[in-house]
Amino acid sequence: MGMLLMDAQNEAYFKSWYQKLLAALQFCVGKALSDEFSKERKLIKILGDIGEKVKSASDHQRQEVLKKETSRLEEFFQDGNTCHLPLNPALCIKGIDRDACSYFTSNALPLKITFINANPMGKNISIIFKAGDDLRQDMLVLQIIQVMDNIWLREGLDMQMIIYRCLSTGKDQGLVQMVPDAVTLAKIHRHSGLIGPLKENTIKKWFSQHNHLKADYEKVCRFGNFKYFLCSLAGKLKMYPVYSITHNRFLILFTELISP
Repeated sequence: MGMLLMDAQNEAYFKSWYQKLLAALQFCVGKALSDEFSKERKLIKILGDIGEKVKSASDHQRQEVLKKETSRLEEFFQDGNTCHLPLNPALCIKGIDRDACSYFTSNALPLKITFINANPMGKNISIIFKAGDDLRQDMLVLQIIQVMDNIWLREGLDMQMIIYRCLSTGKDQGLVQMVPDAVTLAKIHRHSGLIGPLKENTIKKWFSQHNHLKADYEKVCRFGNFKYFLCSLAGKLKMYPVYSITHNRFLILFTELISP
């Protein structure tokens, strides 16, 4: 809530109202939670600075710049300092895995940052920090998907929707949850060539490349990931008349077998 109110202050017309709401929230929550908000803001500021420096670096220097700048995140977590993840406040983080951090080569050059889970039983948490895209649109789309999926589930219709988290943290910047062992339909189409999206067997061919044994491939197609993909694709088609989700970056497939 606090992060969204801070982001909303970029809207000039409503800025004064959002400032009042944020001040009221900070007054009501008390010092402990207010300090937590401050830590989250500092974390986002550091990520934004790192993203800008990686963008401004030349192609062959970007990975080196990223490794150097992630030392600022290590300093942030010094002396046992922890912070709740703004993308999911239920998760607490205590450091970063520098070797697992990287960046994507798309136009916005988003960062992949892997945090160390403060829960010793939990896995590391990977997120994408994006600067240059208005993630409020993505948030709206994903919220509508969540509402529609809840309606379907209440009616006993499981469309196998996997809805990742997305949070706008400022003007044209934000955090996106990384779904492990998954690849977008857009990436599969890129690897399959110019006319890949028009071929009927593109998806099955991709599944066969990741399941070399015939028994595994047949299991995936009949009961596993391919079945789930078809269900989620049907869900996407049901949503089309409502707000026309046409971008295949919202569709993901899993590289490892999901048991039925």
